[in-house]
Amino acid sequence: MIARRGLVAASLAAVLPRPARAALPVPPGDRIGFRMRRNGDVIGSHTLVFARQGDDLIVSIAIDIVVKMIGIPLYRYTHRATERWQGDRFIGIESRTDRDGSPRTMKAARAEDGLIHVTGTRTQPYVAPEGVLPTTYWNKAMLQPQLINSEDGRLMNVTFTRGGIEPVPTAAGQTIPARHYHCSGELRLDLWYDAAGQWAHLEFTKDDSTITYEKL
Repeated sequence: MIARRGLVAASLAAVLPRPARAALPVPPGDRIGFRMRRNGDVIGSHTLVFARQGDDLIVSIAIDIVVKMIGIPLYRYTHRATERWQGDRFIGIESRTDRDGSPRTMKAARAEDGLIHVTGTRTQPYVAPEGVLPTTYWNKAMLQPQLINSEDGRLMNVTFTRGGIEPVPTAAGQTIPARHYHCSGELRLDLWYDAAGQWAHLEFTKDDSTITYEKL
């Protein structure tokens, strides 16, 4: 009788619907793009392109910055990263960055043991806590107490403080309402997400300059 009950339970589990998981916030058109400004001047762009390979989601990330004075380049920054998801499960990311001639790399990958193993130019190899995500910003699920630095692999301790709904600028000269989140700790910046959960805006301060993102 016990064995029969177990068989019935297993059969019911196979046919009953499973709880729905939150879908990843893939943007309409499979692309997010931002124009970047430094103290009001345009200095570059940050784009993310989303592609599907079977059950996998591939996110290709590109950041290009050139800071000029009187038309002369003073600082260059390039970043390329590829992030991979399987269904709604983070599988890994690999990136390379050039900070004005100073290279940095990192890689985080889910291994056969099911854990995310991380290496990078500014960290010893380590196993990331389950559920921790990289600093690619497009997925609100990253708003957690720890983040993987997508430039150099460091595991960072942060605090996110939820703010109100605020108008944020777009590259078209308009504004959209978005929820403000302030990040402090080992990463200091401000993020905004719209009502659909899409990444809408970013601001941070570096070397007494304010960098702002305007969504294209």
